[in-house]
Amino acid sequence: MVLSHIKKNILIIIITILTLSSCTSKRINQYKSYGKDYLDNGNYEEALTYFNEAIKLGDGEVGRTQYELLLYKAECLFMLKRYTEAKDTYSILLDIDKKNKKYQELYNNVSSIVNLVEFKTSIDNNNITRAEEIFNELSELGLEHEKSVMYNQAVLYEKKGEWKNALNAFNYYLKQYPGDESALHEIEFINAQLNNVNN
Repeated sequence: MVLSHIKKNILIIIITILTLSSCTSKRINQYKSYGKDYLDNGNYEEALTYFNEAIKLGDGEVGRTQYELLLYKAECLFMLKRYTEAKDTYSILLDIDKKNKKYQELYNNVSSIVNLVEFKTSIDNNNITRAEEIFNELSELGLEHEKSVMYNQAVLYEKKGEWKNALNAFNYYLKQYPGDESALHEIEFINAQLNNVNN
């Protein structure tokens, strides 16, 4: 009799858990669907809200749906120019599946943007050591000939007082991007500095 009562209670608990799990799964898919609709319509903030809610409901569950939700979340963050957060989200996906080429490519793309922003910020803040480190990272990614990297590398030489290197870098930059007014002004400034040094 007692054993039958225990079995009955266990059965009720199992049914309750399965029912709750089914409801949660339906809500996750509903939030995912809402998020995709907002994403497709360019409303990235609203889409992000739904994807975050769906991820919370998943409570750390690892599976295909969670991977999709993280990818959508990262895309929203990217479109909102919240690059560091997007990079962190792609990093989570890579931690889960290190051999996934798509995750690696997306991570590399957003890392490049984060590095480009940090490169300019480091130069603007006179953090020369960090700027040089970032330039090396960008070079490893093959981005040393990207327009903003080339320009800021020339500015970095200028900040370090390496006038001839800065002049050469700006002249090279202008061969690639002729007529850039800010580069022309920088060259005028550098020539004035070189004249002062030579006099």
